[in-house]
Amino acid sequence: MIKTSNKAVVAATAAMLICCSLARGQAPKPAGAAAAAICAVKPVATVASKPYDSNNPCAADIPMVGDWEGRIGKDPIVAQVIAAPKGEYTINLMAKFDTRDPKFAVLTGKPDKLAGASICDKFKGGKWSAKLTETDLTGTVEGDCKASFSLKRVMRLSHRLGAKPPAGATVLLGSETRDLNKTWTKGGKPVGWKLLEGGVMRCVPRTGSIVTKKKFGDVHFHVEFRTAFQPEAKSQGRSNSGCYIQNRYECQILDSYGLKGLANECGGMYRAVAPRVNMCAPPQQWQSYDIFFQAPKLDASGKQVEGARISVVHNGVLIHNDVLLKKGTGAGGGRKPIAREFLLLQDHGNPVEFRNIWAAELKK
Repeated sequence: MIKTSNKAVVAATAAMLICCSLARGQAPKPAGAAAAAICAVKPVATVASKPYDSNNPCAADIPMVGDWEGRIGKDPIVAQVIAAPKGEYTINLMAKFDTRDPKFAVLTGKPDKLAGASICDKFKGGKWSAKLTETDLTGTVEGDCKASFSLKRVMRLSHRLGAKPPAGATVLLGSETRDLNKTWTKGGKPVGWKLLEGGVMRCVPRTGSIVTKKKFGDVHFHVEFRTAFQPEAKSQGRSNSGCYIQNRYECQILDSYGLKGLANECGGMYRAVAPRVNMCAPPQQWQSYDIFFQAPKLDASGKQVEGARISVVHNGVLIHNDVLLKKGTGAGGGRKPIAREFLLLQDHGNPVEFRNIWAAELKK
């Protein structure tokens, strides 16, 4: 039995209260042994929005693609504009971001001729039409409930972008990185990925996945990434990569902006656990993962007696809360559990970019 001092309990409780008081709306209460560490990153219920600024280096510099906000009649409405093949677009129309609530409608087509039908009771039987420009998304819904809508583009950036590593953390990639091979390797060989200006690392497709030279047990990984803009690609071919904790438990990276938020999409523990909500940002916008991992418990013979546990904060929102993983996920599912191992970043054939990666050991 582990004894915990009253002082430690008070500190953990205080951290929890601070976390909940700073969260916007009803953010889930962090659970498990890593709860205090999770609260320290101040997770929110939804990402705040502000007017789109193409000069912001963290924003996606792609015309029209991304988040929009406005009004339908007197009520709020938001949209996700997604680039599709052949110059067409898919637009999700909703009451608010960052939920799994039913959408109002999904529109498809060329920017000057978008159309769709209602898929919720509020506008039941409604037929929607809209036009999209770089500055405005406007349209109408016809049917029993007639209304017009108008939206402007916004950007919703993670408050965790640029997060500084705590004292004692291991910096794996930063603005002062000059040689990737000091902290990363490709099975004992030099890495084939490219180091860009400002400490950005780009996956060079088909050069192979890379792993950290240092091994980790119970750990908080902070990873910032940016998916590529690949409108002609579909499904798992759309800017695919992944963070393999201990080379066994994959937190998927994928351009699944505006999709359902399945276990094989961005934020999913690959093919095992879907994220609570789909927090994937538009392609080319910088995103953040804060991954809190507790290694599986092993007995003296190396046999697993308790599975690994993981919590993930994606773009500032808690999407996995103390999830038990009895075995690895995806390609890591057949590997034996281990107390300490490296972090792997996957080469899945797409030029995904990374920056500001660090690891902080979790206190027992």
